[in-house]
Amino acid sequence: MSVNHLNFDLTKTFEQSVEETEIPERTGEIKKVHIVEKLKSIGVDLEDVVLGNFDQIGEISARKNRDPRSELYKTKGAFFRPNYERGILIYHLIKEFKLKSFLEIGFGRGYVTACAALAMNEMGEGGQITTVDPALSEEGLNNLASSFPKDFFSNVNFVKGMSQEYLPSLNQNFDMIYIDGDHRYSAVKSDWENCKDKYNKFLLFDDYHLPGKDQKDIHCSNLIDQIQDDSKELIIMDRRIFLDDRGYTDEEIDYGQVLLTKA
Repeated sequence: MSVNHLNFDLTKTFEQSVEETEIPERTGEIKKVHIVEKLKSIGVDLEDVVLGNFDQIGEISARKNRDPRSELYKTKGAFFRPNYERGILIYHLIKEFKLKSFLEIGFGRGYVTACAALAMNEMGEGGQITTVDPALSEEGLNNLASSFPKDFFSNVNFVKGMSQEYLPSLNQNFDMIYIDGDHRYSAVKSDWENCKDKYNKFLLFDDYHLPGKDQKDIHCSNLIDQIQDDSKELIIMDRRIFLDDRGYTDEEIDYGQVLLTKA
């Protein structure tokens, strides 16, 4: 697979802006919904959700290793599934609403792109996926593609570059946008400002943390809490469908993804 390279380097100027930006406090004032209830609300019959498909994709592109020093490594095993449910949600949003265009900011290892590609391939209606990430490489993409059927990613436009430079150059809208890039406040704010007028139906943010959950350089909720949108909802999803061998209750999950919906 080929990668479209962007000819710029924004690292220095963007790092400076991160240091200089004041980060607002989180409020945690947001409507919460369980992933199962969200899927039902958009018309998904849970008996039709094929978990094996997402497990197969996740095995290649999302599975994580536990710290060998941890108790869970000893008692539950070496690997875990980190929020495969996000792929289930995106797949079904695309299929239930017949979305034709999808923009992803932050490719990572490719899990979401693969789930979106699966949905669009099954619909067979010529949908288009664009994913932008400064760390994309042809070698990595070819390794990923070797685990999927031929032409599985033929409808994907891979863009290697910084979203802060790429997004302003876009003169098109997308049915759905997924923001999962740099999680520092300035970066999330920039991605939001560049995307808020470019989605037709859905915009999904990764890694919303409720007050009390702190993780270095994750400031998504600091920005999301400032957005005034009645459709805004926090979807509690990590290992709510797949087995959670940590034993967490729904009430103990203090993070998730936030969906904005246009009527």
